Amino acid sequence: MTLASDEDGDGDALEALQFSLASDIVELVVLTRDDVFLQTLREAVGGARRLWHVLSAEKVSDLLIAGEVGIVVLDVAAMHDAASVFVSQIKRQFPDLVVVVAGSRDTEIALAGLISAGIVYRFIHKPVSPGRARLFAEAAVRKYGEQRLLAAVPERNAPARNYLALSAAAVVALAFLGAIVWTLRGGSRQQSVAQPSLQAGRAAALSPADPQARLGLADVRDRLLARAENALLEERLDEAAAAIETARQAGVESGRIAFLSAQLAKLKDQVRAAQAARSRAAAKTTVAAAADDRVAALVDLATQRLAVGKLVDPEHDSARYYTAAALSIDPNDAAAQDTQRELAMRLLREARAGIDRRDFAQAAQRLQDADGIAAPANIETLQALLAGARQEAQADALARLRESEQLHENDNAKMQREPDAEAGQQKPLSDLVPASQLTLVKSVQPVYPAKALDRGIEGWVELDLTVAQDGLVQAVAVHAASSPGVFDNAAVKAVSQWRFRPVLRDQEPTPVRTRVRIRFAAP
Repeated sequence: MTLASDEDGDGDALEALQFSLASDIVELVVLTRDDVFLQTLREAVGGARRLWHVLSAEKVSDLLIAGEVGIVVLDVAAMHDAASVFVSQIKRQFPDLVVVVAGSRDTEIALAGLISAGIVYRFIHKPVSPGRARLFAEAAVRKYGEQRLLAAVPERNAPARNYLALSAAAVVALAFLGAIVWTLRGGSRQQSVAQPSLQAGRAAALSPADPQARLGLADVRDRLLARAENALLEERLDEAAAAIETARQAGVESGRIAFLSAQLAKLKDQVRAAQAARSRAAAKTTVAAAADDRVAALVDLATQRLAVGKLVDPEHDSARYYTAAALSIDPNDAAAQDTQRELAMRLLREARAGIDRRDFAQAAQRLQDADGIAAPANIETLQALLAGARQEAQADALARLRESEQLHENDNAKMQREPDAEAGQQKPLSDLVPASQLTLVKSVQPVYPAKALDRGIEGWVELDLTVAQDGLVQAVAVHAASSPGVFDNAAVKAVSQWRFRPVLRDQEPTPVRTRVRIRFAAP
């Protein structure tokens, strides 16, 4: 702020006095029990000014009496008595003291009268940011300096002149305040009326005859600046923009206007960024919710297919299909992972059951279906078990074949020997006995040849066999076949394991020859 007077000598003296006041150390007293608030104020004030921290109102009074205190910051939460009473008392005793009060909005309402009267210079809403605290501190120091400067201006004129100067300042101040209220509260219709008053007040401010009048205008500008700063700090952006414009028209220095305008633009960018972030978060939430619903529906379908045994077939309507689809949307979904584990266990159980009943084709297929679903170690274990079972089955089949061939050779040798009735030798076998007259005690189903099954070949084999005295099957031979060489071995291996009830003739077990037909139909 630059001071002007009619006489160059007085102007130089006032400028020197202003510089001297600005360079003085302004002491602050802070009454608070809030460590965070205190630290924020310390950072805002910096090292250029002393800051005294007290914990009671009595200590504040002691420091004020000791002198050299220009600013006091009162945290209402640390005061035992009514803040309004204490503030009124210290302002009566120390009129030049700059009082700043901190508290809640309820406290601000309770102190509204003191704030309007200027007894409380600023009110700080807690918690306060470092930037906001710095603005309050700078405003308080500036206010204190202006009050000291006003008190230091010499009485250059008669009381009447002082009275006229103060009256002029009051008129200009009222003109400014009226323009402020009209501009901030009025609409587009009232702005045309408010503008002349504002410009008239500004014109009067540019050329007052007395420094005291100029200081009165400075107080009005300071109030305009405070209104703009408070609106910014409380993020009332529209009100802040109007207040900054009013302050600019009232002649507030361009540097402060530029700073506040920059702060306003920064806040607007932050608000837009926050709105965009909220929009993106809402969109992500919507997409995630839709994905969760889709995953839940797929898991339900997979569970239903598990219940009816549709593990892998049909290809696009099975438990495996729906589980894979759910995991492709959300690989970390717990329900989908549980369903996959259940599917893997079912496939492995069916593979083991196939091995136990020697249905090796089914077991191998289930192990293939479990690949990529079940744990690799479990699949490898069952694959080794399947390989061992196949080798054992092949060894058993080979042993039965050799046994059957040996029995057949023995029967042929017996049939070729001529019976000797007198020596009591065995009688020759009788003619073929119909299989329907025999009682089958044990039967074994033949294994469908894999090549025939793959090609879809069906057929039958007729076998001649001997039912020995103990009911075992011996001397199995192929009599006829629909596809020679295709089903022969399978039929012979199966029938060789059959057993009949022994045939009695003259109350003695007697070997008989019979013929059976084995059919092969694709399952």
